[in-house]
Amino acid sequence: MKMFVFEYNGQVSENYHAGGGLMVIAKDKDHVNELIKKEEYIEIKDSEWEDVIVYDLKNDEEPRVFVFPDAGCC
Repeated sequence: MKMFVFEYNGQVSENYHAGGGLMVIAKDKDHVNELIKKEEYIEIKDSEWEDVIVYDLKNDEEPRVFVFPDAGCC
């Protein structure tokens, strides 16, 4: 399994400030896309894939999506 870290994505929530961080535990890019299809508001643009940080995990972790919404200016 791998950990995909998107430090900032433009669309991860329905909030006014819709962007934020995103971390996904998945086998590969296709698996990431499969997992986020289940999440109503997450979109990953091609340019965001260019900046993704990928870590190989030592253990076979459970696939999971973590969203860190932008807190905004308020």
